[in-house]
Amino acid sequence: MMSASHRSPCLRFVCALAMMMWSSQALAREAVVTTLDGRVLTGELVNEDEVTVTLLISGIKTPIPRRSIQEMELLPEPREQYRQMRAELEDDDLDGRYRLAYTLYEKKWFDLSMSELNSLERAFPQSDKIRSLKTVVQVRIDRLQEAVPRETTNNTQTPRGSRQSPVTIVTEAPGQEQLLTQEQINLIRIYEADLDTQPRVTLPPETIDKLFETYASDDRLVKDQRAFRQLPGYEQLNILFDLQARELYGDVVIRQDSPAIKTFRSQLHQRYVLNYCATTGCHGGKSPGGLFLFRIQPNSDPTVYTNFYILSRMEKAQGMMLDRDMPRRSLLLQYGLKRDAAATPHPDVPGLRPQFITEQDKRFQVYVDVIDQLWKPAPEYGISYRPPVWQEDQDQAETPEE
Repeated sequence: MMSASHRSPCLRFVCALAMMMWSSQALAREAVVTTLDGRVLTGELVNEDEVTVTLLISGIKTPIPRRSIQEMELLPEPREQYRQMRAELEDDDLDGRYRLAYTLYEKKWFDLSMSELNSLERAFPQSDKIRSLKTVVQVRIDRLQEAVPRETTNNTQTPRGSRQSPVTIVTEAPGQEQLLTQEQINLIRIYEADLDTQPRVTLPPETIDKLFETYASDDRLVKDQRAFRQLPGYEQLNILFDLQARELYGDVVIRQDSPAIKTFRSQLHQRYVLNYCATTGCHGGKSPGGLFLFRIQPNSDPTVYTNFYILSRMEKAQGMMLDRDMPRRSLLLQYGLKRDAAATPHPDVPGLRPQFITEQDKRFQVYVDVIDQLWKPAPEYGISYRPPVWQEDQDQAETPEE
């Protein structure tokens, strides 16, 4: 398997910093912005300065020019909102308190949601739905606690942008020019490579020259340049991984999909994403929800990898579209279930038909296995890509369903 050292060198300082930041990340302040043209936008206040106010709406960072703002109101602190909502409910109101816990979860106030769920579980120890939601909330808490080390580790020395890219606002269906480039596809292939399968890899001679110039004193580098140049490409790449020579990854050429990506392409993408999610009447057309998936030359590398990247990076209040840690909780699959069988149902859309009756559906299990084959944790590819979002979606916060 690929050496793990290039993606997870744990730094004690960063881990401590993550724990220090935990409370502020989990309890982000909400704001309501009313614009001069009458729009009302509600989201997490990410940043504000003299020129711009930035809200996180449906997982999308939305900058709002101050010159267009009529009024901005900061909502009460999360704990105060929780106290007010809880005071309106009786202790024995299972459904009401469960909806409260779910609302807190939607707002990403995971520790408050867990506090309410713990209290609920003591009052209603036989409730399966309480235990189910606790499992989901705990995963989100664990991911938040790990988020800072993972981001810092994987972005170190990455020269090609970062994970957080602004979206591209579109008013008509995006075209070929908004797909990932071959260079970006190649970089994803590198980070997703399984070197045990001995993929076809080429390090250009000038890249090897740079490698020896930069890392000549490192004991992990084969000192005999001639011997290094005679190694198979996948072995050369493994040494780059050991050295964490990220500045050179973009120069490496890899000519085939990893087994996990190949399975994603033939199973999940071709049979489910294209036929269900990316149809022109859904996310392949002008659909709300901040998600657009491509259908241009559907089996081509640019379309497959662009859709894979969008799904891999998209995170909503309810979870990840592709959840590598808990594949069956992936929103991509949960949204395909019957609403009463889903832990996270698809937002109510007239005419939407489920693809799976229950999680025991054979195809559901196949797709769970496809996601489970992907690297954990998800690599930071270090590419800069602006996923397309319809004009009106930047102004509409999707309301998740219970």
